[in-house]
Amino acid sequence: MSTNTQKPPKLNLRERLNSSTAKAENSDRKWVIVQQDAAGKKVTTKVNAAGRAAAKAQADQNLTILSLSEQKSLLQLEIGNTVKPSVLLQFTRQIASFTAAGIPVIEALEMLGQSSKSAPMRSALEAMVDDVRDGGTLAHAAAEHKHVFPAYYIAILGAAERTGDLSGTFETLSTYLERDLNSSRAVKSAMYYPAVLFLLGVGAMVVMSTVVLPKFKTFFTSLDTQLPPATAALLALTDFIGQFWPELLASIAIAIAAFIYYRRTPAGHLETDRLVLKAPVFGQLLQLVALERFCRILASLNDTGVNLTDSLKLSAEVLGNKAYENAVLQARDGVIGGRGIAQPLAEAKMFPEEAVQIFRVGEQSGLLSLQLRHAANYYSGEVDYRLKNLTALIEPVVLLVIGGGTGFVAVALVSAMYGIYSSQSMGA
Repeated sequence: MSTNTQKPPKLNLRERLNSSTAKAENSDRKWVIVQQDAAGKKVTTKVNAAGRAAAKAQADQNLTILSLSEQKSLLQLEIGNTVKPSVLLQFTRQIASFTAAGIPVIEALEMLGQSSKSAPMRSALEAMVDDVRDGGTLAHAAAEHKHVFPAYYIAILGAAERTGDLSGTFETLSTYLERDLNSSRAVKSAMYYPAVLFLLGVGAMVVMSTVVLPKFKTFFTSLDTQLPPATAALLALTDFIGQFWPELLASIAIAIAAFIYYRRTPAGHLETDRLVLKAPVFGQLLQLVALERFCRILASLNDTGVNLTDSLKLSAEVLGNKAYENAVLQARDGVIGGRGIAQPLAEAKMFPEEAVQIFRVGEQSGLLSLQLRHAANYYSGEVDYRLKNLTALIEPVVLLVIGGGTGFVAVALVSAMYGIYSSQSMGA
């Protein structure tokens, strides 16, 4: 006996996209429309609609729309309105595929907005659909949502619209975003390991100081014997922590608050960023990450036709370090003064000699973008190499610190026990 099973027909790309957003289209959301009449009076209306366009269609056509926003329930509220780099990367990848497949930008934005799980991204894309449909450019529409799209992203989009190569530009942006996201994640992961070991070590020391050592102190006191210096110092430290722990916690909290306040000042932000770059092991790694990011972004901006002075300004904004940002802006002043890019970067004393030489060769040969990509790939390899060896470099240091502390406690207790045993034996 045989049964014939009929396979469902294959859907093309557009049909799959439409089916993937069908659920979103059938579920109404709440929207708040603020309008203004001829007398200047504001009128607020709440409507239920599947999307921004549907909500706009329900507005009073005789009034001017001032704002149109989605009303969130308590379960839908998100902390902040910024978009995670991973969400921006996913959007960039998807729209690169859609534009390469020949799907119009408006339709691609509409479908991506309906299917996005990020409320800030969904709201931004729906607003961009209206802006582009009303005749605005994609870059102008994105510029209205700077909490979603970085400044360099908007500038590259504007240049791509002038050249007409949107698909290739989105591919370039997705490559950069993926590389930058992977580097950031790798650096954070490398920092988690020593941080966890340090916290475990501190936790062990706290438990010994508050639970174990006080019991030993009672035992030692009952014997009325002279303790070794290491043991006496350890028990004195235990007494101090046990007696003044509220003050210690308050001091730590005050120190953290003071650091955060200082960090938020312009001078403090610059000074702390400089100190971070001088930190052992991690400082050099963060320098390489900043250099790779600078070279890759500057190459992308230069490739799309953004002028060098604007490219330097946009590149400086995404470096994530105030010291490097100031150095790039200082070099930008030199470019504006007609001194080129290599010499001002060298005078900033934040860029290694090999980077300056690459900039100089690119400037003299007229192949700056090519040389910047070479530099970005070089620093990318250096970042990968150092990340692979970072654990091997940090682990001995962390284990030495934790082992040293634990060993000191063990030696202090054992020496005291041995001294007591010896005195008891002699007394016998």
